[in-house]
Amino acid sequence: MKRDLKLLEVILSKVEQQPHGVPFVTNKDFPNRDPALVAAHIQLLCDKHYVLAAQNGDDKWSISRITFDGYDYLELLRESTLT
Repeated sequence: MKRDLKLLEVILSKVEQQPHGVPFVTNKDFPNRDPALVAAHIQLLCDKHYVLAAQNGDDKWSISRITFDGYDYLELLRESTLT
């Protein structure tokens, strides 16, 4: 698998846009993307402590929130696409 920075930004942006009280975003919430690829990228975000997430079954991840470091990373990704 090759790391896709745009997909990482898409995942973090979707979590950021969730209304208050919505418990989580899963890798199945990206209908135009391969759920296994999204799951692998969620795991990468977990590895860096950019999101709080849990694996629910073989190939399903649920993200409950972005961490402070995750917001910093999202900002960095957005800034890099502006230049």
